[in-house]
Amino acid sequence: MGKDTRADLWLRDYITTTLTREHLSAFLAYLEESFAADVPELASDAELERDLRSAIRSQFGAFLEASGPLADGPAAAAVSEETHALARTVAQRGLELRVLSRIYHAGHRAMLGFTSALIEQESLDPDFKIQVLTTMWSQTGELLNSMLDELAVTYAQERERLLQGAFAYRVTAVREILDGGGDQTQASARLGYPLQRAHIAVVLWADESTSSGGSLESVVARLAGARRSLSVPSGAHGVWAWIATDDGDADPWTVDPLSVPKGVRLALGEPAAGIDGFRRSHREAIAAQRIAESGRRRATVTRYRDVEVVSMLSADPESMRALVERELGGLRGEDATAERLRDTLREVLACRGSHEAAARRLGVHKNTVRYRIQQVEATLGRDLTGRHLELELALACFDTFGG
Repeated sequence: MGKDTRADLWLRDYITTTLTREHLSAFLAYLEESFAADVPELASDAELERDLRSAIRSQFGAFLEASGPLADGPAAAAVSEETHALARTVAQRGLELRVLSRIYHAGHRAMLGFTSALIEQESLDPDFKIQVLTTMWSQTGELLNSMLDELAVTYAQERERLLQGAFAYRVTAVREILDGGGDQTQASARLGYPLQRAHIAVVLWADESTSSGGSLESVVARLAGARRSLSVPSGAHGVWAWIATDDGDADPWTVDPLSVPKGVRLALGEPAAGIDGFRRSHREAIAAQRIAESGRRRATVTRYRDVEVVSMLSADPESMRALVERELGGLRGEDATAERLRDTLREVLACRGSHEAAARRLGVHKNTVRYRIQQVEATLGRDLTGRHLELELALACFDTFGG
């Protein structure tokens, strides 16, 4: 039996019988971190990042299936539909094909690094370890090269589709506006949408198994009602939309979460007028989506005005974590007592220090509030005088992201 064959058989057996669910979860998390570090285009685009996560999981499943003892080998793994969807999203963003290439080369390096760390823990002959790693590198390289060839075709087909007909005009015009260009009058005529009006931007996205872009368009239509709307696909399972409002109406409509189809989520910007308002409201909706995706609560509807401060603070994650740690200290626990103390502190701060008002809002006796605040101060090691703003900000960040 040849060396390569022996290494290949060992790898297949290791992948299918030795790797645990914990190993696989850690590996997927490691891949996502590697992509975020190596491909900066992903960091600010929640839709693209989500399509990437879906592609990683589906493609890794295909890789594992092809690694079985009776299969044709990892290099023969089929390219998943989710991975094709990622290529289409990259094309829809106007990104170059090399972004896809960087994603998959980053995956190649990450796969070898993670595998090396695992195999180092095995009691294997040093020369055989090198053979195993060489085999892994060769097989994944062959798979990724084949995938890139296939995905380049998908990317090119999507770019071609975007250049055809009215759909192409709409996508191109919206992209030009969001990039800071476009004449308001000309763009309004091209889009058939009144850019001179005020707008609310809406970002819609859905679980992969729940909905497609087409059904999301119907959600936009229901939200808009009789108002003018504009929408473009943002990814495999997402839509960017704008709904025209009246200039003087600060809050023209609200969205009842119960009216949103199961599995669909929304993020809303604030009303803003003109072509600059079109861009600004969209930036706010994207920021609200980022909080909705990265936060620990899976709200159906997230409005920018409700997460604005947390969104700004989270732009510097290290400083945000330091603020939460410094201000909340021992109140960061996930147990019922810590949660009760945080809730009481939040209400007392909202009521400007009034225990009586906080007690009414909490539905408890004022002495209970007083006792809990004493516990808060004992836990923090200080009284609450003078740092109300910092405490409120820290609580908002903790509520959103946890400890």
